[in-house]
Amino acid sequence: MPNRRNKATGRQRILRGFSRRKTETGALDFQRGYDAGYARGVLSGQQSFGSYFDGTSIIIPTFNQRELLLQCIESIEAYTTSPYEIIVVDNGSKDGTVEELQARRGTIRVAVHPQNLGFARAINTGLMMAKGLTIVLLNNDILVTEGWLSNMLHCLNANPSVAAVGPVTNYIGGNQQIDVPYAGVIGMQEFAATHNTMDPQKWRDTDRLVGFCLLFNRKTFEEVGYFDEGYEFGNFEDDDWIIRLRLQGKKLKIAGDTFIHHFGSITMKGLGIEGYTRVNDQNETFFTEKWGNVYKLLQTLPERVLTDGAKSVEFFPTHTWIRGLSNRMYWLEHGVKYPVNQELMEGNERETAVRLSVIDLLQIPTGPQRTEIAELIRKDDSYEGMLFRGEDSSIYQVDQGKRREMISSYAVQSWGLSLREEKAWLSEAAKLPVGLPIMPASRLKSDDL
Repeated sequence: MPNRRNKATGRQRILRGFSRRKTETGALDFQRGYDAGYARGVLSGQQSFGSYFDGTSIIIPTFNQRELLLQCIESIEAYTTSPYEIIVVDNGSKDGTVEELQARRGTIRVAVHPQNLGFARAINTGLMMAKGLTIVLLNNDILVTEGWLSNMLHCLNANPSVAAVGPVTNYIGGNQQIDVPYAGVIGMQEFAATHNTMDPQKWRDTDRLVGFCLLFNRKTFEEVGYFDEGYEFGNFEDDDWIIRLRLQGKKLKIAGDTFIHHFGSITMKGLGIEGYTRVNDQNETFFTEKWGNVYKLLQTLPERVLTDGAKSVEFFPTHTWIRGLSNRMYWLEHGVKYPVNQELMEGNERETAVRLSVIDLLQIPTGPQRTEIAELIRKDDSYEGMLFRGEDSSIYQVDQGKRREMISSYAVQSWGLSLREEKAWLSEAAKLPVGLPIMPASRLKSDDL
């Protein structure tokens, strides 16, 4: 008599094997489909690069705040009359945010990070995706109001020297906060409808705008560049970006005739007191190390140095290595990038080359390819490209007959430069006229910027 148990066990093994092969085949099919879709997306992005629409890209980073985000989106859809697109960059939410967004239709585009990569990286992903001629960075804990975008656009476009605009609100640090007559959100939209009467008399110059809602032109983004991804999670990366904007002589405005509601740092509060303090302290330390006493520098720089319309690349040093996507290497000299065969470079030169974004590289003219590395690093009698420490202890670089101050010691390190104490020519170098300062290089961790 056949052993039914053995037969059953055999059938189970066959079924398990079939199920396993089916699962493996399904996973393989999914991966192939994902890869094909990703490749098509990359191709589509490459083909549409440089193609923009006359409207505003609204970039919203988010992390585990599904309901707040949906309220924010609904307020945009209800109170925005100007052409726009919404770009949501999800930082690894586990609360159904992505599924909810993917089920919606309309003007929402979604990017998904596999984990929380921080505010700066989420913003940068959104900036890379943006197709609008104007861009708004918007927190997910915001309710926009009647006339919000049209009022801010009017403020931005009224004066060519204005590079960025922010609204007023009920909850924020700095001079963008105003007193409001409502509690919670009851009566908020009624207050906003009355407040948001377009009135240029309510516009105010400012030295600082907070990134909870920040409007600027695409041209400003291209000239200032991406956010520094060296900041963890959130805080200070918007201050960093504003500093770079101000170094270029660009102006900031508070659109006092534009009110929006801000619930207030919900994502950061989710870290808890200890977590928030650690992140804030760490980012503040990084900001201070990177920029030193930059606010004093901004106050003391001659007006001729703060040239309106300058680009970030004009604050880059000379005589240093830079690299782009796929580790394409360049020698940066006097504002021109020279392609170099990296096989000719030494290991330490490749390692110290500063990674620049496509946006930055497009701003730098390209010279002919250099084939002899020795000729690049040779210094002539003018000490061109060399660094020296002045009597005021500041570090300068000699660049085409001018002395350019390194904003901080971190700036020297970030560009892979080194200080050489040559006392024989210090007195002569100190007599050189002042040029544009050299700002620190921004850290880019994303591979596709």
